[in-house]
Amino acid sequence: MSDDRYLLSSVYNTLEVLDLLSKHEELGVAEISNELDMGRASVFRMLYTLEKKEYVHKTSNAKYKLGIKFAHYGSIVLERQNYVSIAKPFLQKLRDKHNLTTHLSILDEDDNSNIIVMEKELSKSAIQMTSKIGSKMPSYCTGTGKTLLASRLDEEFESLIKSYSLKRLTDTTITDNDKLIEELKKIQKQGYAVDLEESEFGLICFAAPVRDIKGKTVAAISVSGAAEVMRKNKEPLVDSVKETAKEISNAMGYKGL
Repeated sequence: MSDDRYLLSSVYNTLEVLDLLSKHEELGVAEISNELDMGRASVFRMLYTLEKKEYVHKTSNAKYKLGIKFAHYGSIVLERQNYVSIAKPFLQKLRDKHNLTTHLSILDEDDNSNIIVMEKELSKSAIQMTSKIGSKMPSYCTGTGKTLLASRLDEEFESLIKSYSLKRLTDTTITDNDKLIEELKKIQKQGYAVDLEESEFGLICFAAPVRDIKGKTVAAISVSGAAEVMRKNKEPLVDSVKETAKEISNAMGYKGL
């Protein structure tokens, strides 16, 4: 292990075990201990913990192999990468058409009050959003976030939204949970969302849902720019972002309207 003061040795060693298991169909405690030069007791405790979390599976002959959970994670990674590769040229086209920044975001499944920015195509405008690819942003005050929340809105999800802590980021941020739910119902009906300087001063964005082959909303795209420009051109911009979202959805196999 490299001399890095930020490394957690316990986590590093556990990942070493997983790396080793990825190269073998199955291994026993003694085999892992010898291969990695770790104490058997430590290796056993790591494997016991990993088994509890379903990252490894203990076989009938007391050996260990990687658990099915890795297949689940792998499918998520591939799926998300696929969203980006399909959407990227459409986002670039939308950016170039209006000289405005475009985004592709997904909901953070571990915390639905956040979104994860998967792709960003920068405009040449002097005004830029602070978002970065891979970063998390609040879902309740962003265009793509509200689009994604609206796609899941039902009685159970409403209860979850009522538990959100809505932090005020600007003067126009919605901080009342019931008002947010009303806004999400409106978004469901109109088919697009608006961020009226709710996440950043001086910036407005319009967003629309991206659907997969089954019609499920799996992502959202947005077009963003200076408030004055966005207000002046709202109708054509909303039409453009909705049309682009439809084109991406069709490219992903969705055949609905």
